[in-house]
Amino acid sequence: MEDENDPALQKMAEEVNAVIRSERTRGRLSRGVWVAVGLTLLGALVWWLWPSEAEVRWQTQALDRADMVLTATATGNLQPKSEVSVGAEISGLIADVLVEENDEVLKGQVLALFDTEELEVGLQQAEAGLALARASLAEAEATLDEARTDELRTQSLVVRGTAPQADLDKAEATRKRAEARIAYSRATVDQAEAAVSQARTRLEKAVITSPIDGVVLQRSVEPGNTVAANFQTPVLFLLAEDLGQMELHVSMDEADVGLVKAGQPATFTVDAWPGREFEAAVTKVHLYATVENNVVTYTTELAVDNRDHLLQPGMTATATITTGVRQQALRVPNIAFRYTPPSAREEGGGLFSRPRGGSNGSASGSSNTVWVLNEGEPQRVLLRTGYTDGRYTEVLSDELKQGQEVVTGRIED
Repeated sequence: MEDENDPALQKMAEEVNAVIRSERTRGRLSRGVWVAVGLTLLGALVWWLWPSEAEVRWQTQALDRADMVLTATATGNLQPKSEVSVGAEISGLIADVLVEENDEVLKGQVLALFDTEELEVGLQQAEAGLALARASLAEAEATLDEARTDELRTQSLVVRGTAPQADLDKAEATRKRAEARIAYSRATVDQAEAAVSQARTRLEKAVITSPIDGVVLQRSVEPGNTVAANFQTPVLFLLAEDLGQMELHVSMDEADVGLVKAGQPATFTVDAWPGREFEAAVTKVHLYATVENNVVTYTTELAVDNRDHLLQPGMTATATITTGVRQQALRVPNIAFRYTPPSAREEGGGLFSRPRGGSNGSASGSSNTVWVLNEGEPQRVLLRTGYTDGRYTEVLSDELKQGQEVVTGRIED
């Protein structure tokens, strides 16, 4: 009981209770601060995610009227106007080659020579055979003359009755055999003459000459090579006629081939001369189609003036053919067909919509769809279109008029 009434103990208990009450009050204040901070952050997040009501600005372009130049583009290779493969019709050893690649040659100029020793021997044998055949013919002719004379003599004796009929029959048979020998000898002479002609022709073919005036593109033989022409004619030289006039063969897409006609002008470029355009003209569109990887193309030939000799065979060229002109056509820029305004979901309207300043929502639209502004909002318009020159497309329908503007994009702040 004395302890309970001790002033020192009571004072100590009061101090402990005061400390406990202070700690409880501090805990309540700390929780209040954290709740206030959380509410502030949540309010900032809601404000940032709330859709902006700023006005959208659109890029537009007006429809106009102008002449449209229609073109078709294709890629191909330059080729000589005429190429000639020079081969060998005989077999043998090449003794000499007299031209190099890129050499200019004239018609009849000697390009290469075969070793002619064996051919010359063959000609001598043929000529000897012809001489022998002619000698045999002369002998047969003499025999025929003798047989005819003997037949006439025997016939006279039989008429006078001094010789039997059998002698006359025998003389007549001898004369017929001599006539047959004459026919055989003449055929032998013809055969021998043909053999001589063949041997001379083979000897002439041992000299390879140019059939045209042109240039040597390729040489496929060297001195000492053995050429075998038993099954097919081996190609020794590839010649090109005058390279001042060349041809460009391009593969025309089936979508454009209906517009391409002979006589249409064209221009083309080659990698060897960047930034320079060369002129050409369509000469022929092949009817036979070429199908490669399920792509159908038609070979189209263009005439090329190469008098400056800047172009070479085999160069890859990209040609642009002018297929027509549309006079004062109502046209719309192609970029308008490729733009589609963002959808309502992309624009906003909910708590977690996309913030402003994101993508402009550009996408590929319908090939004949454009958008016009109606009270500040894009409205879809379907058009009936015609030809295109790559930048503009002709408008054939009357949904839009000259001067009306179509949406081509959105301006971002």
